[in-house]
Amino acid sequence: MKKFLSIYGRGGVWALKLLAGCTLMGVLCFLFMGKPLLIGGLFVGYFAGAIFCWTLTNRMEDGHFDQKEAASQLQNGLFIRLGSLCVIMGLAAQVSKPFFLVAIAAYLLFLCVAFACLIAARIKKNREDAVS
Repeated sequence: MKKFLSIYGRGGVWALKLLAGCTLMGVLCFLFMGKPLLIGGLFVGYFAGAIFCWTLTNRMEDGHFDQKEAASQLQNGLFIRLGSLCVIMGLAAQVSKPFFLVAIAAYLLFLCVAFACLIAARIKKNREDAVS
């Protein structure tokens, strides 16, 4: 987790705060609608998004390999990301259609929040480097 957050800098803290807020709102909405099963869909989607971001974080952290290793890393990373996404969402689809749709929405939310915070952290870092 420390390695994951170090790539994002302070943006990682903001990503966690935003996801916590979205989770709280989602849990409350599903409880008020009387569909507590869908709360699990949120966490399944977050789990799939976390795997995706974790593999990308490892690629960013270990970006000092040669060209042969780079091709291997790209192929392995793609297999891990798409394979885990298919397995996780396939299992979510077995529960119910609404569960699957909530899991997909949570997955996309996780990616949007993570990438937005990563972009914001990188822009801020580039501005600080330009000023220095």
